[in-house]
Amino acid sequence: MLSKAMLQIRRMFLLLIVVALVVGLWLAQHTAQTGGGPFWLRIIFGPPLALAGERIGIVAGHHGNDSGAVCPDGLTEAEINLRVAQAVAANLRDQGAQVDILDEFDRRLEGYRADAFVSIHADSCAIDLTGFKVASQQGGSEASQRLANCLWDRYEAETGLARNPDTITDNMLDYHAFRQIAPGTPAAIIETGFLSGDRAFLTEHSDRVAAGIVQGLLCFLVPQ
Repeated sequence: MLSKAMLQIRRMFLLLIVVALVVGLWLAQHTAQTGGGPFWLRIIFGPPLALAGERIGIVAGHHGNDSGAVCPDGLTEAEINLRVAQAVAANLRDQGAQVDILDEFDRRLEGYRADAFVSIHADSCAIDLTGFKVASQQGGSEASQRLANCLWDRYEAETGLARNPDTITDNMLDYHAFRQIAPGTPAAIIETGFLSGDRAFLTEHSDRVAAGIVQGLLCFLVPQ
């Protein structure tokens, strides 16, 4: 039989274990709710993820096909688009979304279904202009137009770039992927800025470029 002293030591040891577990759980919950810690910790203890259950398609413009616009020093639109697309996808996944990064002419585009679809591009390096623009399919769905409106509003607010609607082209309004994806998938295309006038912003602040797109998607998918 255990002595009285040994029983007291065991009780103290068990009490310390319980206290450690309680403190550990509290710290884990506090860390998760303040946005810290690994992703799995935030899933378990954090607030409900804003985009849980949502599927989002992101096209990295020109990737897998060509370079897109090219600057005299070799900077390409495709590399800018891919960097922004990857940052957008990482942010959306942190908020619970299932995200597909798609090539420009990805085989998965045929009949693609999602809760939202955005194709990310940048504009010419040959024209000394600045600003961004957004378009949905001409004559397309009301949902696609709402998505485009959200991108207009939130991207402008997040980045501070001016709107440049006068440079929207027929290629944007009749973007090939709009005709490939499932008709019920809300879709828009964004030109995030000009590689000429907005070069410094696009290359040095891709996090803000991505944040503007993410905020536009949140505006559309999680209406206030």
